[in-house]
Amino acid sequence: MIKDFCSCIMSDRKAVVKNADMSEDMQQDVVDCSTQALEKFNIEKDIAAYIKKEFDRKYNPTWHCNGCIYKYTGTTVNVTFINNYSPNTLRSKQQQLNDSNIMTERKAVIKNADMSEDMQQDAVESSTQALEKFNIEKDIAAFIKKDFDKKYNPTWHCIVGRNFGSYVTHESKHFIYFYMGQVAILLFKSG
Repeated sequence: MIKDFCSCIMSDRKAVVKNADMSEDMQQDVVDCSTQALEKFNIEKDIAAYIKKEFDRKYNPTWHCNGCIYKYTGTTVNVTFINNYSPNTLRSKQQQLNDSNIMTERKAVIKNADMSEDMQQDAVESSTQALEKFNIEKDIAAFIKKDFDKKYNPTWHCIVGRNFGSYVTHESKHFIYFYMGQVAILLFKSG
């Protein structure tokens, strides 16, 4: 069950809420907090950390921010997505397909992991399968998340993309951050 969800695009310091399932006040808090973070920081991980800390302070822990911010309370998932937009990041389907083909031919480069070697190998294999099946990052992430929920029990979270900052809390021995080609994959269990 998803609760408190907001998807917005920040462009030229103007936020446009694209999709929301949260109160108007909380949506405004998302925009205000994001604006403050963008004014204070230039590095995405610092922006994400600031937003996470502000939402933990205001709405109680445990929120996670990685270009998106979301919170778990029991079996309820509260989600707020904050997507940065730049016209230069829009890519044609053919470019995405070409990148996908290149990515599946490259080996994984693990940047950070708190996970057994076998589980790391499963993450790489699941990601390879996802990249072969899908071209859209959210579909790739959904495939990997569902695969790990099935293999290692819920609740796994997966972020796939070329440009995002993150600041997350995860269960011990259930975190990996790696690249497949030029695409970063963050996979962790929390909740």
